[in-house]
Amino acid sequence: TRKKQNYLMASSLFYYLLLLVQVCSITAKRLDATKSPRFPAILIFGDSLLDTGNNNFIPTILKANHKPYGQDFPGKIPTGRFSNGKLVSDLLASALGIKDTVPPFLDPNLPQEELQTGVCFASAGSGYDDMTTVMSGVIPVSKQPEYLKQYIEKLKGATGEAKASHIINGSLVVVTSGSNDVTINYFSGGARRLQFPLIGGYHDFLLQRVQAFVKELYNQGCRSMLIAGLPPLGCWAAGFNMGGRCVDYSQSQSYNQKLVAMLSQLQESLPGSKLVYADFYTPLYDMMNNPQKYGKTSISTIVSILQYIYARALFSNGKIHRRDAADYALRPLHLSKSFSIFALGFSSSRRSCLPSCLKVFTGPCPSQVLTKLRNHLVLF
Repeated sequence: TRKKQNYLMASSLFYYLLLLVQVCSITAKRLDATKSPRFPAILIFGDSLLDTGNNNFIPTILKANHKPYGQDFPGKIPTGRFSNGKLVSDLLASALGIKDTVPPFLDPNLPQEELQTGVCFASAGSGYDDMTTVMSGVIPVSKQPEYLKQYIEKLKGATGEAKASHIINGSLVVVTSGSNDVTINYFSGGARRLQFPLIGGYHDFLLQRVQAFVKELYNQGCRSMLIAGLPPLGCWAAGFNMGGRCVDYSQSQSYNQKLVAMLSQLQESLPGSKLVYADFYTPLYDMMNNPQKYGKTSISTIVSILQYIYARALFSNGKIHRRDAADYALRPLHLSKSFSIFALGFSSSRRSCLPSCLKVFTGPCPSQVLTKLRNHLVLF
């Protein structure tokens, strides 16, 4: 059902966001403003973790252009981001000194000057598997490069062909997808489950789609790509309540290991490319199973509450308010009010760092990491 699809998407998304909220805070103001950005632009592909509002402009039920979304966004307006405020895509762009927010490409009122620093092609609810989006009508990842082609043509018109090629070649491409494929498509039953009785077979199918997607972006001129793996999708709140620990039945780590190997081989076959695997699984799995290491006595109650709040918000029943979110989510997590509940926020601490998924660090943010951010991302 649609409600089940929304809930599953919300649940899987939550795990990404909890990790990023806790571990990946950064603000561009703390970078050296005298340095030019390492990347001239940022190009975003994927699902609701990164979609800054493209679903507003397509016929789908999966929209976040209504309250309670946007209550912490500048102007306190819902923008189509599945977040109280800015998304990871916005904050990463800001941290890299590119721009404060990344606009959705499908916005008919997109200012021409935004083209030179990048746009977002992601669509909430999407996946690598086209079948994942059949019911929702959102833009599958395989179709998002078609909008990249349109973007490049507009960029050429605004800057000239030579500069446009320079921007595309130098851009940082960020991709996160796959969670909806596994949770909404595969584990909800249906054709894919019959086609691939074992989850490993479906993982292989998804990886073929990832490879084709990366090659398509490369053929259009993209060279530096950050590809996210899967989080421990089996770590639902119910699993904590029954067993007290996170048991990842989705075998995400197996998928991730295959993804790392595939990206390494693919990079060798694509001259000039830099394909970086973003590891969300390891720190998040550790956080879920060892919350005391992160200053938490228990994570299960937090998981249950936040899944409930987010799922109810998706259904637009108007019963979830900012006060509820603050009472039930922020206080147990000991987060400042500047944090978004469902997305990465800014830390009030003077110590900030890049996400551990970029392999800069594996634990709490050391202040020394800032010195590594002044000129470039460590892995590019």
